[in-house]
Amino acid sequence: MKRPVRRLSLVTALRQRVVGQLHLGMLRPGDRLPSVRIAAREFDVDARLVLAAYRALEAEGLVELRTRSGVFVASTANRAQLEVENEGAASSRHAEWIINLFAESLTLGMPAPAFLECLRQSCETMRLRAVVLDRNEDQLWSTTDELRRDYGLHVEAVDIDHLPKRRTLPLEVRRADMMVTASADDAMREIATAAGVPLIEVTMCPDLFAEVRRLMRREIVHFVVADPRFAAKLATMFPPPARSRPVRIYVYGRSDLDAIPASAPVYLTRLARERMMHDYDLGSRGASDGGRRADKGAQARSGLALLRRIMPDARVFSDESRRTLLSFIVRANFAASAKRMNDAASSASRSLLAR
Repeated sequence: MKRPVRRLSLVTALRQRVVGQLHLGMLRPGDRLPSVRIAAREFDVDARLVLAAYRALEAEGLVELRTRSGVFVASTANRAQLEVENEGAASSRHAEWIINLFAESLTLGMPAPAFLECLRQSCETMRLRAVVLDRNEDQLWSTTDELRRDYGLHVEAVDIDHLPKRRTLPLEVRRADMMVTASADDAMREIATAAGVPLIEVTMCPDLFAEVRRLMRREIVHFVVADPRFAAKLATMFPPPARSRPVRIYVYGRSDLDAIPASAPVYLTRLARERMMHDYDLGSRGASDGGRRADKGAQARSGLALLRRIMPDARVFSDESRRTLLSFIVRANFAASAKRMNDAASSASRSLLAR
């Protein structure tokens, strides 16, 4: 008898697997996925449930169901990254989403112009200042980049390990409206308390890391990072459980990337990828500065195959983390908007009384 599985949980599991393997270089757009029958056998569920889950992923643009051919990774599976690079690109899916938003606002009694003004007030009344706290460059870079790009914040990164041993907080910390970290500890909490602002801890790459743990049961997963401190952190995040393979971690610029098997699952951190691309570009310009450019280019060329086969992740924050961040941003903007209106009303009242 097959155990009951909710369709949404199956959609989540299949999405996690496809997205995770895209970012680990195990899948590429156009690759064939397990058939409905094979997936039903693997998850021990009814084939109709698998078909419904695949159709849900097709509606998201992640997979394609081809009649008499099977299920494939969609050719537009990397659309999230393309949309980041081409902001404002519209699609029929976006149009449908916007139509639904306007329709819901009308249901709540809010006309379209008022809804647009409400949206503007929720994110443009004030430009919040965020400080990212962490102890490694990889997570500092990823968190800072995502906060700037997706949330429009003014962001400064602070490496806790490099803070001077003094009581006075750095200027960027004293001016912050919020602090964000991927790994809160007592030192970070003390800094946030001293600055009098909230510390928001974000969860990063939950689907990817879940897929890594699943794969560890049968093969070695490789990571390429930029900061040795993050390498040490990953080693504690993925201790090899019983009957599992260990992860292997490489520090770009220090480790031999040629040692990574051609078809092995590999994750490149955003910063490692950024530095690899920068060094490859630097090396391709020649060795006019005594060979330094050539050396960097050689390092990057050793990982060029990784760059070609591994899809970058467009976003790393979990859904829950996004909602937490948006909740703070929206509420802070609405509070600032209300204060402006109250101040304007008070000013108008004082002007009337002075006449």
